[in-house]
Amino acid sequence: MRISIFIVLLLSLATIVAGQTHNYWSRSFNEESSLLSGAVVGGGAGPSAIYYNPASISEVIASKFSLNASLFSFNFININNALGEGIDLESAIAKVEPRFISYMLKPKKHQNWSFEVAFLNNENEKTEILASVDQENKVLTGTAGNDRYTAFYQYYSKFRDDWVGIGASTRLSKKIILGISMFASIKSLNYRNSLDIQAYPLKDTIPAGGKNAFYAAGYEDNKYLNFNDYRLLWKVGLIYKLESLSLGITVTTPSIGVYSDGKRVERKEQQSNINNPGTGLPLPDYLVTDYEEKSDVQVSFNTPFSVAAGMTYSFRDGKRFLYLSMEYFSGINPYRMVQAEESQYLASATGGQQFSDWLTYISGAKPIFNVAVGYSWTLSEKLLLKAGFRTDFNYQKNLDFGGFTENTKVQKANLDLYYLTCGLSWEFFGQDIITGFQYCFGRTAHQKQFVNLSDPVEYNFTEEKALQGTRVDDMTILYNSVIIYLGFSLNFGEKKKP
Repeated sequence: MRISIFIVLLLSLATIVAGQTHNYWSRSFNEESSLLSGAVVGGGAGPSAIYYNPASISEVIASKFSLNASLFSFNFININNALGEGIDLESAIAKVEPRFISYMLKPKKHQNWSFEVAFLNNENEKTEILASVDQENKVLTGTAGNDRYTAFYQYYSKFRDDWVGIGASTRLSKKIILGISMFASIKSLNYRNSLDIQAYPLKDTIPAGGKNAFYAAGYEDNKYLNFNDYRLLWKVGLIYKLESLSLGITVTTPSIGVYSDGKRVERKEQQSNINNPGTGLPLPDYLVTDYEEKSDVQVSFNTPFSVAAGMTYSFRDGKRFLYLSMEYFSGINPYRMVQAEESQYLASATGGQQFSDWLTYISGAKPIFNVAVGYSWTLSEKLLLKAGFRTDFNYQKNLDFGGFTENTKVQKANLDLYYLTCGLSWEFFGQDIITGFQYCFGRTAHQKQFVNLSDPVEYNFTEEKALQGTRVDDMTILYNSVIIYLGFSLNFGEKKKP
């Protein structure tokens, strides 16, 4: 019977910024498209046309330089029962970050052509969590009295996906516009996940004297991964314009790997002084550890084929517009995103047990279908109201990884997200200024805990882990985010029409 339980949970840094690595539509580029929630495949994308539909690059009337930023972002996440029943994680963070820079060129001598070069941040996600548990209970079966049970959990993940692109569009006829863009994508991941657990008796049951007077059982699991993956992909877009309706379609190719660097992968698991709870007999101590880097590590961050379609409808008064976009992303069968050959000295004292894919990280994706709707209203000659809504379904939530074990995937809090946007655009001395906000929310329940530290046993045969309890599907994740936008565009050459 437990005499007392004391749990201390320390969160020193916990950061979740907008943009989840397992969601395709978390991006926010320039403010024009962001305030319409990205429902701009049929037109109205402004400087982000190179991404949403390169055919709409032709909508530019005059050459312009655009700098767009999420001026402030406030992000909050609560993860109930993340490390066991009653052991929650939560965070709140504010951030300032530029996201999109572009230059759109409208040649005076070739009016049917329009060009654009752009740098954009497609994803930027950072998470850091430090948590500790310290409790008095009965974990060890071979000792008398209660034990001190301590655990330290550390999680860090930083992922960026930066794109540099060039695009062009041309009018094939009065109604048909064709566009194409090419991007170089740089995906960078730095990931660390570690768990260190110790348990030792509060009442000494080991004979005094000698170096072995102190007895402690331990379990350690450390993972580390780092890489930069350089890839190429293309977008082909088409727009068909009618008097009050514009229809668009964009096809995005899967990316092609070109080069990778900064590659390092390490994994270590260790167990010592653990007894079988049923028999009281000692289980083997073991150490399994390996590290590879550079050319010995292979990286391939696959991306899906996608098709987006959209429409932009102009009401009769010419002051109101309705935008609708949808995009289908193909599924990706589970694959080895990172892999390396194991060392011949990988395992020690494990009774001859063989290990494979020890330095392998897998990924994959379910097919996803997202929808966005936007609305704009010209309030005056120089003032425009924009609003929108979009879905952003998670492509790894409840994904079946087949024969791969979950130890070989990057751990994430997977949840579906929903976005509401609203803002104003006005002209000031011939230049565009856009301000507004975005609210994002998401909730998912009945997810499997990251680890169970609230009800530990000396050895868990269900999990095949020492000093942990059996994880259950009672983790709930609640996410809220508010972004305040501020952007401007500098127009060159011909004056913009009202």
